[in-house]
Amino acid sequence: MFRARFVPLTAFLIKAGGSRHDAEDAAQSACVELATTWERVERPEPWLRTTAFRIWLKSVHRIRPDELTEKTPDRPARDHGDDVAEKIVMVQLLRRLPLLQRTVMAFEIDGCEPSETAEALGMRAANVRQNLKRAREKLERLLIQDMGGVE
Repeated sequence: MFRARFVPLTAFLIKAGGSRHDAEDAAQSACVELATTWERVERPEPWLRTTAFRIWLKSVHRIRPDELTEKTPDRPARDHGDDVAEKIVMVQLLRRLPLLQRTVMAFEIDGCEPSETAEALGMRAANVRQNLKRAREKLERLLIQDMGGVE
């Protein structure tokens, strides 16, 4: 499980806004925790994603999922330019989204249904779908803006 999920799990956390180092730490911690609770976990992949996400939030942001807001940040999240993975255009675009929109998009990109994302974040699926819609609209505006307004 570790070999199969570590890299995708790390990539998911980077898309959610983590640095490569913090994402790797959270992914590794979640894998260790999964190993200790393996017999009790019915669906290891979603459990691992949710656990890694929560570990990352606790260690880096010191916030709980219910404290995520739709407030647009004053400036983009800090760029960890040394990390090759973070130079991907998608990651840079995602970092320009408000935290909640960025988070639900990261779950969406990782293949989660809105109901799974809602469960992981402790919110209603309707709220997840609404934030996904807003995130897609904002990403579209950002792409048009970055291309010089060409449609």
